[in-house]
Amino acid sequence: METDDAGAQRLLQRIGAAIAVARKRAGYTQAVVARAIGVEKETVSRLETGAMAPTVFRLSQFADLYQCPISALFGEHQASAGEDARAVSALIADLQKENRQLIMRLVSDIASVVREEEAWRHRFLALEREVLLAETRGDHKKRRPRRL
Repeated sequence: METDDAGAQRLLQRIGAAIAVARKRAGYTQAVVARAIGVEKETVSRLETGAMAPTVFRLSQFADLYQCPISALFGEHQASAGEDARAVSALIADLQKENRQLIMRLVSDIASVVREEEAWRHRFLALEREVLLAETRGDHKKRRPRRL
């Protein structure tokens, strides 16, 4: 049986790894994240490695910055698309054909909206990177970029 300390450390490492994955998916460096949430880069590193426990407030900041639910930062969902499809299939298998079709139309509509949001997010991140690069080159003296 696992001790409480060992279990807590594994949880911190899982949360830290999920925070790092979310950061990388969002296209941010640790330095950019640190500046955005008002901490040192080393603090972000320690949180991502599980050496430091994040507060609920800090988790909220990460979730806002990465535009994901806080639950995603606990590393819970790790299924592949195929596994997700099988899970949905099992959930609707006993429904009438018309209801299954309705659910599939809803899923299709939601997927379209999410794809569009992802495309906008990608454009936003590219623009944000340009601003951050300009800031690091010293071009920020000409114009003041918005905070994240």
